[in-house]
Amino acid sequence: MKRLLCACLPLFWAAPLSAADVNITVVTPSRLARSIADVPGDVQVVTARELRENPGDTLNDKLARLVPGAVSNRAAGIYSYTSAVSLRGLPASDQGRTLVLLDGVPVNTGATGSVDWNRLAAEDIERIEVFQGPVSSLYGPDGAAGVIDIITKKAAPGYNAGLAYGTYNTLGARAGASAKAKNLTFSAGGSYLSSDGYNTAPAAYRKATQYNSDSYVREKNISVKASLDLKEAGTLDAQYSRDEGLYGEGTRILTAEGAHRGFDTDAARLSWRGDDGSLAWQTQAYYQLEDYTRLNEFYSGPDYARVDTAVTRQDTGWQAAFSKPLAGLTATFGADFKDGLADGTDHNRAVGTKPAYDDRDRARVTQLAPYAQADTKFFSGRLKLLAGLRYDNAVYSDGYFYNPSNPSYGPANGDQRDRYWDQFSPKLAASWRYSDSVEQYVSWGRGFRAPSLEDMCLTLLKKNGILTIANPGLKPETVDTAETGFRLEPAGGLYANPAVYYTAGRDFIYNTRIGPSEAQMKNVGKVEIYGAELPVKYYNGPFSFSASYALSRSEVTDDPGNRTLEGKTLTYAPRQTASASAGLKTAFAEFTLSWLYKSRQYTQDDNSEWTRESHVVSATASRAFARGLKARLTLDNIFDNRRLDGYVITSAGSKTVPDLAPGRTVTVSVEAEF
Repeated sequence: MKRLLCACLPLFWAAPLSAADVNITVVTPSRLARSIADVPGDVQVVTARELRENPGDTLNDKLARLVPGAVSNRAAGIYSYTSAVSLRGLPASDQGRTLVLLDGVPVNTGATGSVDWNRLAAEDIERIEVFQGPVSSLYGPDGAAGVIDIITKKAAPGYNAGLAYGTYNTLGARAGASAKAKNLTFSAGGSYLSSDGYNTAPAAYRKATQYNSDSYVREKNISVKASLDLKEAGTLDAQYSRDEGLYGEGTRILTAEGAHRGFDTDAARLSWRGDDGSLAWQTQAYYQLEDYTRLNEFYSGPDYARVDTAVTRQDTGWQAAFSKPLAGLTATFGADFKDGLADGTDHNRAVGTKPAYDDRDRARVTQLAPYAQADTKFFSGRLKLLAGLRYDNAVYSDGYFYNPSNPSYGPANGDQRDRYWDQFSPKLAASWRYSDSVEQYVSWGRGFRAPSLEDMCLTLLKKNGILTIANPGLKPETVDTAETGFRLEPAGGLYANPAVYYTAGRDFIYNTRIGPSEAQMKNVGKVEIYGAELPVKYYNGPFSFSASYALSRSEVTDDPGNRTLEGKTLTYAPRQTASASAGLKTAFAEFTLSWLYKSRQYTQDDNSEWTRESHVVSATASRAFARGLKARLTLDNIFDNRRLDGYVITSAGSKTVPDLAPGRTVTVSVEAEF
């Protein structure tokens, strides 16, 4: 830790911060609009242009390239039905510690903490604000590692359309329109994505079974928005979207679509926000319903077997916040309410002499939390101070589990007892502008995470034959993080934001093997993570360059329940990540070349298996024509790295490749705005 801090010291003497940095307005650090110069912390802002010009099949792929320390385990790109983005050295197998917001509304489901990244389209985004470190003092559970706030574009009168075609017969299309009548703006749009997909199995495995097939994808989306300008009374916004996704799992025996998963999501939001100069406010209500289905067909011995799964994941909530000057402070007060529900059934068809039966699981969690935050300035704004506190209380109720096939598959059949959790989440932060050259911030915060519903009530046979057993006795975890960092401009157009941090987690919720083919989410006694991040950006006329390097070390330092885990590195938490992107704008076209690196990461809690390091190089070229027409060519994974996160190496020296990545893909797209 000391070495990391000393290594950054030579960078602290720098030229003035840019006016562009000072004038950026962000909403994530306080939930209401603030100048980024008033934030005692580091907020990464990813612009619409960066999203558009950088490669990546999906939004989380792009974030892994653009945000320092961000890790996404998604080797299968658009064909993946599960994905996560993690920050600050925390496991990338679990989205539940990094909160994702869409226009201020939580996207993480209460059932799993997961995010359906497939339904978050980069084309609709104005900017993304990434606030790293604990934000539980404002946002509560799921914010232990930070928050990713996705802010969509405001509707402007006109039309837009896009068409793309690429490798694996992948076809994408989208269209939208907006209109304005006096104070009312209305927009509607839709998109479609279809791909025949690719075979994820190695060649040797394809020869061993005739049932292996291509993984495919089918996605559809529609959305409508309306915004009413109430003048001094603020703005009223309403939004609804419907997303449908179907993803093949690469096995086809008897059914036409083969083994597959489906995600159908309805989401609605109603918000009212404004600022009259003396009072700023925002309040909104939201609803998200995800209907998850899965058809899993396989052979159990000599017999054909099939399991049909249907799960309802529902989240309903409201939030309100207001901010005003108070006794020399800028005070923010607010409250959140969220109700999450998971209700699922597995229909197991008869196999041989074994009769058909149904598994059932159900649970609900209700959370209510008030919070307050105050910040102020001294010495003509050179010193900034911030303090925040939130009180979360959560009730787990209606828990139920039923599996008649084997009592050892989980908790005792029947009702589970209700549970109650509460937690105070404080945060303290300060920054000091030494001169017009450099500013330093320090902060400490506590993150709080309640267990996900399905970790407590769902037993599920997961990939590679591992049975994940429900644990109704899970407790919440707390994560404390201290950090310091700098905002620098060593030269005109060159920006650097070095930071170091230390994190200590208690009762850490961690996927632990409890048998040869069984695993369970359990509370680990203590986990420690420390690391450093160095993002750099440079702009000089038509040339732009950005790079980032992140180093983190994580390990279990104390676990009374399983001493063999002590000293082991956390799974899916690579020690090093790096990325670089260079862009050049000419009279003919714009060009971008990017590189992404991830060091090896462990895939088992005892560190007996790991994936090798990976490099991905990609490029884009785009050209604008008259009347808002633009064409783009994207080459992703130029060197055809097909092993990425799928290449597993064991401590015994053996190597397996359970899944291959898509490899090199080429996409040609055309878009128009008029």
